[in-house]
Amino acid sequence: MSTNKGLNPENLKLIDASEVPTKTRRYTPYREILKRIKKGKALVVTDDEANVDTVRAGIRRLQEHGEFTRVIITQRKNEHGVRMLYVINPSDEEPKKTPPLHLQS
Repeated sequence: MSTNKGLNPENLKLIDASEVPTKTRRYTPYREILKRIKKGKALVVTDDEANVDTVRAGIRRLQEHGEFTRVIITQRKNEHGVRMLYVINPSDEEPKKTPPLHLQS
């Protein structure tokens, strides 16, 4: 025999509004972290330190708003199967171009 679930107006559990737990919100300072990566350097984040998917999503969110658009994000697994996220701040230096062979003396 099945019993129907539903709210019974005669048997409601009411509490004071101040007893309702508030949502705890975590904040990771991605802007400050990205500012600390010097040009030509990369930050390495492992799954042991933080969830790489969460870190990648946080950085992508900033990039979607036009911030840190030069930062490159790539992910690899090491030989132990641990996911590694690399956050790269490329160097501003242009690679030295050598003139074509027919122009060299």
